[in-house]
Parts: sequence; structure tokens; C-alpha cells
Amino acid sequence: MNKQIKSGLQLKRLAIAMAFTFPFMVQASESGKTYDFNSCVETTLNQNPEMFVSAARIKQAESALNEANSSRLPQITASFTAANSNDALNVFGMKLQQRQATFADFGFADFNLADPDVLTKQPDDLNNPDAHTDFNTRIEMLIPVYNGGKIASYQNQAKAMIKAAQSGDVAVQQYLTFNVYQAYEAVHTARAFIEVAKKAVLAADSYVKATSNLVEQGILVRSELLNAQVNQSNAQMALAKAQKQETLALEGLRMLMALENTDSFDIGERMDIKLPAENTDELIAMAIANNPELEAKRGEVTSSFAAVDASRAGLYPSVNLMARTDWHDESLGFQSNSYTVAGVVSWKITDFGMTSSGVDKANAAAKMKESELRSKENKLRMDIITAWHKLDIAKKQVAVNLQAEEQADEAQRLVLKRYNNGVATITELLAGQALLNKARAEVVSAKYDRNVQAASLRLNTGTMTLAQM
Repeated sequence: MNKQIKSGLQLKRLAIAMAFTFPFMVQASESGKTYDFNSCVETTLNQNPEMFVSAARIKQAESALNEANSSRLPQITASFTAANSNDALNVFGMKLQQRQATFADFGFADFNLADPDVLTKQPDDLNNPDAHTDFNTRIEMLIPVYNGGKIASYQNQAKAMIKAAQSGDVAVQQYLTFNVYQAYEAVHTARAFIEVAKKAVLAADSYVKATSNLVEQGILVRSELLNAQVNQSNAQMALAKAQKQETLALEGLRMLMALENTDSFDIGERMDIKLPAENTDELIAMAIANNPELEAKRGEVTSSFAAVDASRAGLYPSVNLMARTDWHDESLGFQSNSYTVAGVVSWKITDFGMTSSGVDKANAAAKMKESELRSKENKLRMDIITAWHKLDIAKKQVAVNLQAEEQADEAQRLVLKRYNNGVATITELLAGQALLNKARAEVVSAKYDRNVQAASLRLNTGTMTLAQM
């Protein structure tokens, strides 16, 4: 008898464990705003920090494109330099730039034709001038003409990264929508488990009452009542755990929606997910064409090959124009001005393989990105096939579990009738109730699995949006 009681209690614990150990994220508030599924998603997409991170990535990519576009335009710089020197060459140059050079600056004061060593005479005014000051104001414009395609490569790279960032933004939106659905579904699942637990409590209460009456009538011994009371306590504890799970579930949803801790809220009706297609071939085709993570990977691959072109630009010549205006004066001013116009063609003859190695490095990185894309496609195919089969199993499991629940309910009704007639023992009654509780819990669990697998297929096919659901 003790072994049977122990076995029944273990079965009961198993049912409770299976019913209330799912990783839920969500509980109901008695007051506050009610959010249906659409409102939960919209609030999350407007307030979740991941959306701000995604927006920053797009802004970063757009700024890179603006930077590349600006590289085609002239660069205009203004500079001001003040210098004082007694270096002979600098002083003479300053005076020439200020258009102040005189014959005396050449040392003609020391030139004497009568001196036989006149040609070896070192002019003091030229070699040892007094310190001189120069204020140089300059405006310079550099115009890129040709750079081996580097700027165009940078533009292509930035455009591809914008596309990748935008696809990544869509991926974040759909992933958050999927997480909201899981959390939303978890709230309803937690509440379904609460209903299971409440039924178990009602049954346990009735068993205690019935057993107490039979004990008073001398039909059962007091140990039977103690077993019924232990079962009642376990049922009440299971209900408390289920209610805590509901609280945790709602808190998880609150976190996704970025609501304040002081905001009380509840959720609306359950949301059913419909598949975008009815066979794996169509689902896989949709995923390859529409999955935003895949699109982001494709953008990264395109950007990587554009980076190869940018590295290869170092192998070609570059052509630039320069126009400059200078003002040189002993004091601040714009008295002595000059202009310079130049064209520069440069071509690196050799850097002993440094540029070529850079090209090889960029090309290897691009090939790696390309391989990652292929791997992502293969994984996506496998994920869809796996989710499809899990969904099929979950659908069948729901049907089987519903049938099992009906059978367990009928079996327990018969055991209860026998128990009330004094034919069955409390051990049999509690074991039957444990099986019924387990069956009910498994129905709830199977429905959750079915719905989440359907949502997973929508996420993988890139159709996890409110407009498409």
C-alpha cells in the first residue's frame, strides 16, 4: 500500500513538473491598460532598445555613403602661419614671397671690383641676415580627378552596407515580433496551466471532504485522510507556482515592450498563427527570397567585394589638381599675394607587395562572407524542415493529448465512483487524478509547442509581420 501511495505521489509530482517548468516570460494584472497582440508588437517596435540600435546601424551606413560621395568633391582648406627666423635661406625666401627683396639682400654692399678676391668674398647681408617675420595666409583647393576607382568602390561598399543595415532592421523587427508572440502565448499558456491547477485543487478539496466523511463513518482509516490532505497541499502549491509563472511571464512581456515597472497592464485574446504556405518547398523558397537576415548577409557579401575593389585601386595611378592662393606680409594683411596651379599624377611603381597583400586579404574576407552566406542558407533550410516536422508532431500531439485527457477524465470518474462506494482506495484515486492532471497539462504544453513552431516558420520565411499575419 505504501509503495502504491508513493508511486501515485511521484506521478503527481511528474505531472506538476511537466505542467509548470516551461520557460515562460509573462501574468495578469487586475487593472491597467489591456494590450492585444498587435498593440504589444507596436509598443515593442516603438520602445524596445534593439530598435534604436538598429536605427543607429542604418545611420552609420548612410553616413559612410555621404562620406564617400563627399570624397568626389573638391577639398578647400584655409591656413594661417606666422614665422620668425634668422636662417639665411628662410629670410631670403620670406622677403621674396613678400616681394621685398633688394640688391642689398644679395650682399652687394660688400661687392668691390677692385678687390682681387671679390668672387670669394662672403656677403654678410646675405649670409647673416637679421631675423625676419612672415605672416602667411593660404587658401588651397584639391580636386580629385582619378583615383583608380577607390571612391566608386567606397560608394558601392556603403550602399551595400545600407542595404544590409536596412535588412537587419527588418530582421530585428521580425525577431522582436516573434519574441512578443512567444511571450504573449506564454501568458495564455501559463493561465491555461492555472486552470489545470485550479481543477486539481477543486478535485483535491472534494477528495478531502469525501475521505473525511468516510473516515467519520468508519469506512476508511485516518491515514487515508492524511494522504488526501497531502494531495490537497500539493495541489494548492502547484496552483501557487502556476500563478507565479504567470507573474514572471507578464514581467518578461513588460520588458520586451519597455514599459515602466509602475505600468499595470493585461493582454487581450489569444493570437492564432497561420502558415504562409502549406509545404516545405514553398516555405524554403519564401525563406531564401525573403528572410531579412539572409538579405543582410547578401549586403555584407556585396560590401566585402566592394572593399576588394577599393584595395585594388592602389595598383592604379591617381590624378589630382591643386589651386592655391598665398598672402605673405611682415604683419597681418593681404598685401603680397600669389597663386599656384598644379596637376599631380602619381603611380606607385612598387611597394614590394604591400598593396597586393592588402587585395588578397580583402578578397579572402569577401570569400569568407560569401561562405557564411551559403552556410546561413543551408541552416535556414534545415531550420524550416525541422520546424515543419516539429509542427506536424505538435499538431498530432495535441489531438492525442486531447483524447488522452478525455480517457483520463472518464477513468477518474469511474475510480471516484468506486471510491465513494468504498471499493477503490485513496491511492487509486490520487493516482488517477495525477494522470488526469498530467493529461490536461500535456494538452496545454502541446498547444504551446504547436503555436510557437508555426511562429518559427513565419520568422524563418521573413513573414513575421503584423501585415502578413
